[in-house]
Amino acid sequence: MSLGSQGEGYVLAASSRPQRGRRRRRGSPGWRRLAAAFACLLAVAPLGAESHLLVVTGVGGEQVYTERFHAWAARVVEAALEAGLSEENVVYLGENPELDPERIRARSTGENLLGEIEALGRRSSAGDDVWIVLFGHGSGSAGPARFNLPGRDLVAGQYAAALEPLSDRRLVFINASSASGGFVAPLAKEGRVVITATRSGAQGNEALFGGYIAEAFDGGAGDRNKDGRTSALEAFEFAQREVERHYRQAGQIRTEHALLDDNGDGEGSLEPAGIDAEGAVDGKLASLVLLGGERLPAVRTEETRQLVERRGELERRIDALRLQREGLDEEVYLDELQELMVELALVDRELQAAGQNGNEEDEGSHDASGSDDASGEPDR
Repeated sequence: MSLGSQGEGYVLAASSRPQRGRRRRRGSPGWRRLAAAFACLLAVAPLGAESHLLVVTGVGGEQVYTERFHAWAARVVEAALEAGLSEENVVYLGENPELDPERIRARSTGENLLGEIEALGRRSSAGDDVWIVLFGHGSGSAGPARFNLPGRDLVAGQYAAALEPLSDRRLVFINASSASGGFVAPLAKEGRVVITATRSGAQGNEALFGGYIAEAFDGGAGDRNKDGRTSALEAFEFAQREVERHYRQAGQIRTEHALLDDNGDGEGSLEPAGIDAEGAVDGKLASLVLLGGERLPAVRTEETRQLVERRGELERRIDALRLQREGLDEEVYLDELQELMVELALVDRELQAAGQNGNEEDEGSHDASGSDDASGEPDR
């Protein structure tokens, strides 16, 4: 998802991956079957996938926490809009809507939260990216892990059930509350990134992780590779570093240790790896899921719109290929990657030309509109 996508594609990828270490020679029957299966996998990448964001703040308990959670949520909302998400695809549910009527759509009751997740299923399509971010307090040392909401809380299992219809979306679920570690196992699933501020329900002290997650997306502070976009993995790693730095500088024992799970095993990792790591480790999918998209020329014509969609499709096919690397012969992988990268470069060239032509057409239409004559005087 960039915060833009082939959730179903990743499930297919995982189920069709050959055993590690097996290599197929080009031209062999096994290689031809793998190539055919891979072609089917790439064919499921959707055109024009979109990104969606749902931000929720729970019960603060005290005014200082209510305002703090709201500040974090507002920061993520603004970062998402700045990154290119459309306003209709960004929803904020808050403890007190009167705190910010322009941003907060409704109160964050369990009923409203479940209703908004259901609405996400209607607004989004297979292959879209869906981000859900929770800021607040949680509990889990006695009973099921839960996120504290106005009114009746929802437990982790209820979130898992509500998210099931979104299984063909690429989902990032971030619970930045205290005692949130108990959400990892119930929500873990292939094609899904689950991030929690703590590694267990016993870590119930105030969590700082959420503030640093918000900072990671705001202004690109977490954009470690400086590509102009922040991935879920980059945001996680940034927040981890800042939490560790805070406790070290304060001379305090660290009371929160965040987890990330995106391989579906429900265990989570304190130090997830990236896309190029070997084995079924956490962090591969999270490194590909980005908040926002690249800055592309404004869509002025049907031709440009199709190019933008084609570019998105190619990016997702490259993501799918990178996740398949361990199951492919290295030569096959590099050949496939080169073909896709060349095609992407050609589309980029066409988009650049289309953007330049669009600007020229705008200037021409401005000159022909009669708003300015040859003398530079405005028409009367």
